[in-house]
Amino acid sequence: MRKILLGSTGERISIFGLGTMYFGSKVDKKVSFRLMDIYEDHNGNFLDSANKYASWVSGFHGGESEAVLGSWLKSKHNRQKMLISSKVGFPYGNIPRSLKSDIIISECEKSLRRMGVETIDIYFAHAYDAETAIEETMEAFYHLKKEGKIRFAGASNFPAWRMEEANNLARQKGWEGFCCLQQRHSYLEPNVRTAFGNQLLITPETEDFALTKNITLMGYSPLLNGSYVREDRKLPEQYNSLNTDIRLKALRRVAGELNASPNQVVLSWMIHSNPVVIPLVTGSNESQIRENLNALKFHLSDDHLKILNNLDATQYELLENN
Repeated sequence: MRKILLGSTGERISIFGLGTMYFGSKVDKKVSFRLMDIYEDHNGNFLDSANKYASWVSGFHGGESEAVLGSWLKSKHNRQKMLISSKVGFPYGNIPRSLKSDIIISECEKSLRRMGVETIDIYFAHAYDAETAIEETMEAFYHLKKEGKIRFAGASNFPAWRMEEANNLARQKGWEGFCCLQQRHSYLEPNVRTAFGNQLLITPETEDFALTKNITLMGYSPLLNGSYVREDRKLPEQYNSLNTDIRLKALRRVAGELNASPNQVVLSWMIHSNPVVIPLVTGSNESQIRENLNALKFHLSDDHLKILNNLDATQYELLENN
């Protein structure tokens, strides 16, 4: 698995990240360990978690993913090889949605204890907070970095303008800003102005911002919960847009030419994008994680990318006839 630069940090991060949202809850410890083993065997080095994972699952309270991740690192003695992340900002338990300084710092301390580590490599603001002054938020991240408790700060579910506001203030203060942005992203395009609740999307504007400002993009929910390949999984209603059919036809055509699954083409398309979008892959069993990681074997030619990206009425007719 190749690695790319993480923003302007000088650090190199795997082109695929491993999402650990349900590790320790829906995915038990033994299976979670096996999935992380397989990811490491593919030379992956980025494990993505959050403080609230998976507090919404019955019987769990948050922190389960971090605890399993930390236990695996300890058992493998590979902490220095891996980049680990966590997040703060969304509510769980008695913790409110907030990016106030005391919440950021206290939640970081909890995450460090759960994972049994001294430093979090990438600590994300999980969702922007319009109620808290951006200076207070960025100063808290600066404090954590100065104390050696985090190496880098990232943003998630931030509009580009808010992220630039944060980074501009950080530059003025002599602090480091956010080096990466993690948003919802997939091959299908949702309806214009559609809502995903607290989740924000990677848009053409976001991509332009990332290229201009040297921000690394990461995409979560790339496979739409299996709806590209499973007949029992309907597409989220937000993706029932005017161009859904044509993009699905293009996706299936390229998958057929490569003898790949639609999921694999989606993941490959993300890392062939400009800018690259690091997909957060996962699975609940070995078969799923191997299929996702095997997307690394497929190369999308310029012709494939034209089919996937440059869709117009003429190409729609060609796809209809093939």
